[in-house]
Amino acid sequence: MPKKIHYFNPGHETAILLGTENYTPPTNVQKMIQELALLPIWYSEPEDYVLVNDDNSSLFLSLLPKEIHPFATPVTYKDIKKGISSSIPIEASPWGISPHSINLFEKLKQNSPSEITVPQWKDEYKQLTGRQTATECLNKIRELLPDMPIPVSPGFYTNIQEIEKYMLAYNAPFILKTPYSSSGRGLHPIDRCITEKDRTWINRAINKQGAISIECRLNKIQDFAMEFYSDGKGEVQYQGLSVFNTEEKGAYSGNVLQNQEMMRKRISSFTGETKLQHIQNTVGHVLKDTFGAIYSGYLGVDMLIYKDKGNYNIHPCIEINMRYTMGMVALRLFQKYIDSRATGDFRITYDGKAGEAYSHHHFMQETYPLKLEDGKIIKGYLSLCPVTTETHYRAYILIS
Repeated sequence: MPKKIHYFNPGHETAILLGTENYTPPTNVQKMIQELALLPIWYSEPEDYVLVNDDNSSLFLSLLPKEIHPFATPVTYKDIKKGISSSIPIEASPWGISPHSINLFEKLKQNSPSEITVPQWKDEYKQLTGRQTATECLNKIRELLPDMPIPVSPGFYTNIQEIEKYMLAYNAPFILKTPYSSSGRGLHPIDRCITEKDRTWINRAINKQGAISIECRLNKIQDFAMEFYSDGKGEVQYQGLSVFNTEEKGAYSGNVLQNQEMMRKRISSFTGETKLQHIQNTVGHVLKDTFGAIYSGYLGVDMLIYKDKGNYNIHPCIEINMRYTMGMVALRLFQKYIDSRATGDFRITYDGKAGEAYSHHHFMQETYPLKLEDGKIIKGYLSLCPVTTETHYRAYILIS
């Protein structure tokens, strides 16, 4: 197996939409990329590398408990230009593949003595990344599970009149979504009729992305996802469940950390194990048919438990994330570092004021000291990335 250079580039869906190699992420996304650059050490292998912007990472890793070492090696752009591994090929592994992330690694490759293999961009990736593909997959799942109640598919429209027709045909409330967005971003709820504020959002979204989707808003009970891996040679393997939480407007806030058996019981308690297994098998089959021979990498299929007329049902395909996901991070974190009996949370937080994140970090360190048993975390708080007085984004776990 080749070593990998991991690179954390959240929000790559926008780079795919624009299709440019010289994409510049929004300021808040740039900050997230910089401050959480080390996040891949928690899902990568010890022989791998993680691309970071500065030298703080090595100090941060040296202060982590020795029982949970070894980690992948953090490397800067300067390190790679000098050369980091002359004998073994290194495979570029961005969080999400895009023309921008490929171009970044191609430039590194040109300026480095190291042998770096960079993934190739395929034209199909743009279509596969958009929400339209998730809707096509939902329709295939519905055909394969005719006896299972599955919500009406989203409609994709290019003007307000078409959206209003959809709203007349189906029951309120509704949710609008931009086709290229993720982690609960690019969402806009509408209750019954379109207001001036809604019109402004719709027009701006259509101007930027060419179309938007609309679907009925469900009575959500619990968000969760199924994580898969596609080998690019026609096979897709199930990796596990992830249960996650969202803020009121739908933005991702964190994942539950728990063993897979307990997590599965949590979800199947609403619908039964048989139905959950049928969905897992069917979704895997549809992913194999859609992604299996084209894309090599992780796939996260967002789902939810919802209540309708007193019954609990599963929406089996809200969106498909063609990349590493926070659910996959949570899954690997639990497998590698946390005691199987423990339960906790993996969270990503943002503090707007300078120094706030640093203050919260130190408070949590003192209040919830980390405890390990037999090399695994059983209790307490652990920051997954360096936190300084300039930090705004934090990634951390809190185990109870």
